[in-house]
Amino acid sequence: MTPKFDSSLPVIPVRALKNKGMINFAKLELSLLEKLQKNEIDKPAVQYKVEQYWAGSLRRAVQEGDVEYGSLMAGKCVGLVNDILPVKKIIERVREEMEDELGKIRRMLSETGSG
Repeated sequence: MTPKFDSSLPVIPVRALKNKGMINFAKLELSLLEKLQKNEIDKPAVQYKVEQYWAGSLRRAVQEGDVEYGSLMAGKCVGLVNDILPVKKIIERVREEMEDELGKIRRMLSETGSG
């Protein structure tokens, strides 16, 4: 999760892979929080800076392929990934698993006399 150090910051936490971009965002957030507490910046300006950071970070990841500083959004199940495979291999694996499950269902149905 992206850090949220204080509820006064207009930041919505998201899930992303930890990289240098995430670390830099944490530093930016702490800096903005300090400026906000000293009244050196207002909330709309903080929101703009946060959005500006993430827009640039997303662009770096998606358009430029920057995995070090780009925002690499990830769902909560990303921790379940054990290997990186070509798409063809993933599709083959899913098809094999589907065929195995269909075979189990067919066997269950034939055992109950419904198939």
